[in-house]
Amino acid sequence: MDISKLAAVNSPKSKMINHEDTQALHIGTLDKHCYFVPFAKGQDPFQSRENSQRMELLNGDWGFRYYDSIIDLEDDFIHEKFENTIPVPSNWQLYGYDKPQYTNVCYPIPFDPPFVPDDIPVGVYQREYCYSHDGMDRVLVFEGVDSCVYLYVNGSFVGYSQVSHAAAEFDITPFLTEGRNIITAAVLKWCDGTYLEDQDKIRLSGIFRDVYVLSRSKRRLENYIVKTVLGENGSAVLEFTAFGCDVSAKLCDDDGVTMAQFSAYDGEKAKVKIDNARLWSAEMPYLYRLTIQADDEVIGEEIGFRDVKVEDGVVKINGRAVKFKGVNRHDSYPDTGYYASYEQMKADLVLMKKHNINAVRTSHYPNSPVFYQLCDRLGFYVIDEADLESHGCVEVYYDYKWDYSDYRGIAMLASDERFKEAIKDRAKCLVKRDINRPCVVFWSLGNESGYGENMLEEAKVIKALDDTRLVHYESTHCLDGTSDSILDVVSGMYWDIDSMKGYLEKPEEKRPFVLCEYCHAMGNGPGDLEDYHNAFYSNERFCGGFVWEWCDHSVPLGKTAEGKLKYGYGGDFGERHNDGNFCMDGLVYPDRTPHTGLLEVKQVYRPVRVTKGKSADSFVFSSTLEFANAGDVLDCRYEITDKNGIIDIGMVDICIEPMGSTEVKVPQAAGEHEEETFIRFIFTAKEDTEYWEKGYEVCFDQLKIADGRKAVVEKAKAKVKAEETPLCITVAEGDIVYRFDKRKSAFVSVRIGDRELLDRPLQYNFFRAPTDNDVMKHNWYKVHLNDFVVKSYGCKLAVREDSAEIEVSQSFGWSIQQPFCKMTAVYVIDGSGLDIKCKAEFSDKIDMLPRFGIRLFMPKAFSQVEYFGYGPTESYIDKRQACYVGRFAADIGDMHEDYIRPQENSSHYGCRYLTVSGGDTKVKFTADKDFSFNASQFTQEELAAKAHNYELERCESNVICVDYAMAGVGSNSCGPRLAEKYQLDKPLINAHFHIQIGKE
Repeated sequence: MDISKLAAVNSPKSKMINHEDTQALHIGTLDKHCYFVPFAKGQDPFQSRENSQRMELLNGDWGFRYYDSIIDLEDDFIHEKFENTIPVPSNWQLYGYDKPQYTNVCYPIPFDPPFVPDDIPVGVYQREYCYSHDGMDRVLVFEGVDSCVYLYVNGSFVGYSQVSHAAAEFDITPFLTEGRNIITAAVLKWCDGTYLEDQDKIRLSGIFRDVYVLSRSKRRLENYIVKTVLGENGSAVLEFTAFGCDVSAKLCDDDGVTMAQFSAYDGEKAKVKIDNARLWSAEMPYLYRLTIQADDEVIGEEIGFRDVKVEDGVVKINGRAVKFKGVNRHDSYPDTGYYASYEQMKADLVLMKKHNINAVRTSHYPNSPVFYQLCDRLGFYVIDEADLESHGCVEVYYDYKWDYSDYRGIAMLASDERFKEAIKDRAKCLVKRDINRPCVVFWSLGNESGYGENMLEEAKVIKALDDTRLVHYESTHCLDGTSDSILDVVSGMYWDIDSMKGYLEKPEEKRPFVLCEYCHAMGNGPGDLEDYHNAFYSNERFCGGFVWEWCDHSVPLGKTAEGKLKYGYGGDFGERHNDGNFCMDGLVYPDRTPHTGLLEVKQVYRPVRVTKGKSADSFVFSSTLEFANAGDVLDCRYEITDKNGIIDIGMVDICIEPMGSTEVKVPQAAGEHEEETFIRFIFTAKEDTEYWEKGYEVCFDQLKIADGRKAVVEKAKAKVKAEETPLCITVAEGDIVYRFDKRKSAFVSVRIGDRELLDRPLQYNFFRAPTDNDVMKHNWYKVHLNDFVVKSYGCKLAVREDSAEIEVSQSFGWSIQQPFCKMTAVYVIDGSGLDIKCKAEFSDKIDMLPRFGIRLFMPKAFSQVEYFGYGPTESYIDKRQACYVGRFAADIGDMHEDYIRPQENSSHYGCRYLTVSGGDTKVKFTADKDFSFNASQFTQEELAAKAHNYELERCESNVICVDYAMAGVGSNSCGPRLAEKYQLDKPLINAHFHIQIGKE
């Protein structure tokens, strides 16, 4: 709809004519340039930008009016009364206006480019600005507005701009009057740029980044470019080009020592050679300080000397092959939405460094410019991504029978001439702003937009602007046959490891490979990190990967009675369409509490790994650090333990060259050990840093140094009595009485003295509350692993003087299909307890059996557990790098991992024993091989039934699951199928459990 025709001539509303015009991207804005904030002469330009006398931060409460439709906007909306206020920066959906929407792939609007719905929601912001004429220009800067903004000053139209995550700068000087002025910004929820901003996130609107006014001299530095060139014998050259005016500059090292002084003339390149230059890397982020004097302004720029190249198919930084141990990160906070403050960004990055992450992909748009300064200082490699995604095209292009095997339809806009300039513009917004940041090593064309002539032109724009970095893009599905050879690296998402190996075998492909997304960290996961790590290190052409993703996205729905936030996700906001909890796919919860998946990342990304040496007391320490000597940053101690606890402790001196190895001797490890014994090396921070405190545990490695002797369950001499009726068998051994119900084919009671140990019959267990990665869960429900009926084919009792044996033949199934499992079980009761041996044969209709074991509902008094296995956090066959084998104890109430969408959690892998205690009574579980267990206050049925954690209701019993095996968790929610080695063996399982009951 042509809004101008609905408005009075020359009214403010009549100027709103650009948001459906793909050629009208920026009206009245200043040219794009590198990011900087000038300071007044005499100020320290390296202090916080808010201290600059040339910067006036306009954040705070602005007057606000919200309209459900642009049609309802008054002609002269500027002079309407603004009774409400809203914080700037923020998103208006967080303050009761409009509603959030979570959609991953599909567009939130009908696909009719460049048009958007007539009823576009609009937020109008207004505030006063006081101006005193001083001969300087006033430049108003919006660092981020979703989706576009029409700007007015004192009722006059100043300009228009789109590209949500790019800065829009307006010279408002001609519109200002002495004293009080009125700034009005009309923000539209949608514009033609919305078709290029279809990122996987909760959709929010408004002015979401800082707004400020810069006071600038008439003749001023408009732009500058810094380039570093590494030379021979440790030298480097700084190339500096100024635009707008002549400048003088001084380069100092981190200690303030002047390294060089020079002048740079407008439009000309100055070159300065530095001998023995200290280089920048993520491990050693050394920064020089360049002070730029331009007329009466001073600008501070931090310089990192480094280069990025591809040599023989290998990505190298400063001449060394690197691996990106990365993560994808969105701007997403439950309290501030898209707004990321300095404190929030730094906290994110510090938490990443604490967990050994060295790289960030800014999915899928440029972050705040301050974010990159923090990455420079803390040390991160950054894939800087253009604000571009048109993923929804793939749903538009095909009919409803599309089977996802052909993904070329995603490239509709990549081949659409109408969007060529807009796509190129987004590249310019990206590169021109961040060109001076040493942390940026790849420019990314965007995300999931397909490939075509427009993307090729975008890549050409980037290469023309900057020849010092590599160009990256993953979504090369193409409709027009355009070659992607301009890309410097090949990128993939969620490739399985076999596909990665196959890539190396392509003779025509010589480029490096990066997984820009892998190990989808949704819910209980990811479970395949270690396998990918090993794949990355199998060949130098693999330069690493970026886990999807950093944080769970949520808008809170309120609080529980206990004051806990009720996190909402797709569908909780009353949206027209949504993608459920697929936004809950991070390594941290919305409040940045780490998932156990982040602990797994920390261990897999660890900087030092330990393997056994040639002798019993020798160990090989290998470093994955590429620039730092591990001994310069880490201390090492060791603990030798068995099931009884710590046997010995000590310190180890380490000196490991980058990517090197060294042998370490620990004589105590070679001693005689009767028990199964382990040595754990613990690496801690040697000194305080911005992200580590001295003594902080950076990583560990544990190795078994003795198997010990096989534990033998000694049978206590006891007399067993047994009674049998047509429906029941009762067996007494001392003061322990077992009652077996033939109809249920299960023990329905176990008593010691007058104390009952079972609230419900002891069950076999085949089901788990599906994790987000259990995409095959519908098959589990179809065969009724969760609510089966038991059929008994017969029960036999054999009694001896010191034991009773019950043999049962049975099956498990439901209506419609044949039984999914047939089993023969033998229960032996004697002085050593209850011994269970079962042979289970499964139907081939089961797709990946989630678990097999026994389940007990025990009275609440049985609340304490002790186990010897992988702990202290949850562990699975494929997710246990963050855990180690030891003796652990816990209260069952503390063992729940509170995933926002409830699911299987808190299993413990590789256990040798488990003891559940209640007062003076304990029940000990063992097996003929290491087993998994879970102890919870919630049933698996409850976890499976509830959509949110705040809806969970505790069971009246404590639920103990002892598993012959639990399947791995993988990352199949958006990744490859769980590897066979992490699945349960089918069709036949032979399991053996032993239960001992006694008094303390």
